[in-house]
Amino acid sequence: MAQYMSQIDKNDAPSENEVREFLNNMSFLLPDGFIEFYRGANGADISSAELYTVLWPLTDLFQLNIDYDVDEYAPGFFIFGSDGGDTAFTIEKVTGKIFEMPFIGMSPEEAVFLSDNFDEFLQSR
Repeated sequence: MAQYMSQIDKNDAPSENEVREFLNNMSFLLPDGFIEFYRGANGADISSAELYTVLWPLTDLFQLNIDYDVDEYAPGFFIFGSDGGDTAFTIEKVTGKIFEMPFIGMSPEEAVFLSDNFDEFLQSR
């Protein structure tokens, strides 16, 4: 857990239609707290003295997962952000649990468990 207070710089919230479109296109389990956060922010930058986290915009998530070939390299996972560098933050589609994995060498075998839900993930940032 981060020892210093994190600063969250949220993007403007997506429209309810954009949230509904995301949910209609989704075919996997989301972590508890995920959609509640994204109803209030279409992505965010979170920074502390120790960590930096970029939560990608909800409206871009499906396209970014296509661009990064996630289904090919890390089937069963869905990326929702990064550390601004070489680490992706992912949702395991079957469980809704949050993992991290490298962008280079992305694979299910490289996934490292981070949290059971989105609020816990945010608190660790």
